[in-house]
Amino acid sequence: MNDHGEQESVNSRRSFIAGFGGVLAAAAALTKTTFGGGLERESQLVPASPSTPRYTEHRIPRDGVSLHVEDHGSGKPVVLLHGWPDSSRLWRNQIPFLVANGFRAIAPDQRGFGRSDRPEGVAAYSLQNAVADLVGILDALGIDKADIVAHDWGAAVAWLTAAAHPNRVRRLVVLSVPHPLAPFTLRQREMAWYMLFFQFEGIAEAWLQRDDWALFREMLRGNGDIDRYISDLSRPDALKASLNWYRANVAPHLPEPPRQLPPVEAPTLGIWSSNDHYLDGERMKMSGQFVKARWRYEQVDCASHWIPLDAPDRLNQFLIEWLG
Repeated sequence: MNDHGEQESVNSRRSFIAGFGGVLAAAAALTKTTFGGGLERESQLVPASPSTPRYTEHRIPRDGVSLHVEDHGSGKPVVLLHGWPDSSRLWRNQIPFLVANGFRAIAPDQRGFGRSDRPEGVAAYSLQNAVADLVGILDALGIDKADIVAHDWGAAVAWLTAAAHPNRVRRLVVLSVPHPLAPFTLRQREMAWYMLFFQFEGIAEAWLQRDDWALFREMLRGNGDIDRYISDLSRPDALKASLNWYRANVAPHLPEPPRQLPPVEAPTLGIWSSNDHYLDGERMKMSGQFVKARWRYEQVDCASHWIPLDAPDRLNQFLIEWLG
């Protein structure tokens, strides 16, 4: 590739990555959605008793998509939102701790992941739909206001929900992903290369699965629940559905004027880990300027991107301090 062509390619990638915050902001434009249904099916798996916390599984319909939601314990509601390529299983070290400390822990499988439906089409995975899913879950469970703890794409959903629906969020804990309008750093642009790779439908799927998921394993660097992810993503259309989150929300686009979001009114704790290879902690530090209420930043050293798995005790301590 000649120098001119190489520079055009670099500029194209940078323009795409720089647009990430603006695309996320656009998802908050529609804040009024009609939610159909309620509880489609409720399975009481473990009855409540003094020694056994209540455990329920729900199937909640939302705009033609059935969402699987775990519902543990009773008390103050806290919703736990996972990201890519996880499911509600990400929170297995936090749920028992929260329930033991008087919280009702609600952990959905977001659309396209885990036991929730995998709708067709890229547009189904817009952050606008994911925010509406969260509000729909709260409505279906009769919860006016909840704490939200969220990681990765779940954190993007949480930021936008707190901005667009401030009356539904009491306190916020966001892991790894900064506020969508936090200024981009050069390091973040470099770290976000995989988002561009994921845009190539069919090609990304083929390369990630090739040679027993060799590239996928390399990208994760031995972190997270790799075997579980591969098992989940090997189901029909599951990998495509998971990558559609990136295609719906960070697709390349031309430069556009900066967008605005209302400030976050909920007290917010931002947490980043020093061994995160995908997100720059400087942007999380800068996120406080978009929070109108109390803001706190914490760094977890020697943990990978998957803080709930690598540093469960440290995270649990942060949660009880912030939410309690």
